[in-house]
Amino acid sequence: MSQKISSDQEDIITRADFLAALMSNLEREIKQITSSGEVAPKDSWIVRYQVKGKYGVYWYYKLQSSSAVFPSQRDNKKLSKYRHLGKPGSSAYNDAVLALARRAKIDALERMINTIKQGWIDLYEEKEKTENKNNKHSRQKSAN
Repeated sequence: MSQKISSDQEDIITRADFLAALMSNLEREIKQITSSGEVAPKDSWIVRYQVKGKYGVYWYYKLQSSSAVFPSQRDNKKLSKYRHLGKPGSSAYNDAVLALARRAKIDALERMINTIKQGWIDLYEEKEKTENKNNKHSRQKSAN
């Protein structure tokens, strides 16, 4: 009986080690993405807007956030919810697209890390149940 209990504990330890390695790999991937360039703020997106000019209608783009996080163009001491990107294909536009792509990757990796953390909690609860079961069996043997 003690061999099976030991096997259960070993299985839990092996799974916990794997989860730890998995989280470490995902966190390393986030660091690599972060170091590869600018990351857009959370809850930000690109907005297309129209401007009517003397010779017609023009389309421009801006990076928008749900809260003021960008330096204001008029006053660097103030923050704005918008960053003007100009026309599609401009360097500001291209940089914003890449920054949003990095943000999306990081958000997905963070969701996976949170899933693994929840699994870790479940694994810990399983370990507690296994230990309680083992202690119960030990007490029963001692009583006999």
